[in-house]
Amino acid sequence: MLFIFTTSDNDSTNIDYLIDSYSKSLMRLCYIYLKDYHLAEDAVQETLFKAYKSYKYFRKESSEKTWITKIAINTCKSYLRKYTNKEIVDSNYILLDYESRDEETKFYRTDEAKDLLNAIYNLPQIYKQVILLKCYLELSISEISKIIKQKENTVSVRLKRAKEILKKELKEEVI
Repeated sequence: MLFIFTTSDNDSTNIDYLIDSYSKSLMRLCYIYLKDYHLAEDAVQETLFKAYKSYKYFRKESSEKTWITKIAINTCKSYLRKYTNKEIVDSNYILLDYESRDEETKFYRTDEAKDLLNAIYNLPQIYKQVILLKCYLELSISEISKIIKQKENTVSVRLKRAKEILKKELKEEVI
């Protein structure tokens, strides 16, 4: 069944378009935020549903990718606040399922990627958020600034500091 909805501008968008365009990048983002594959799947589904239901309210003040990424981040944050999920995601380290055959998590199963992700999780929240959006979702600084509602210069400084902290922490682990 094909779901189609229409915006006030008479252009139509369907749920398949949203899934095809954003599900992979949303899965990466939600997986990194939530540290649990199954929670990430739920968060992606909820994000796509929210975007589908509220697309007619999308004001096109930013790109569609920025808008849907912001929905995903807010969805992940609400998952993190839920009491039932706290035990799953409270650890500072990501637990990876080596039995998983999913292509989405293939990159994250290498030792180097695990070390990097764990170092990212140890960053303060203001640095962690920008580094995840820049490096894992490949968003531009202007898109990140719209998502987190900060000036572009602030985002640039946070990225620079996050990279410096990561470089120092990863060097210490090697030594």
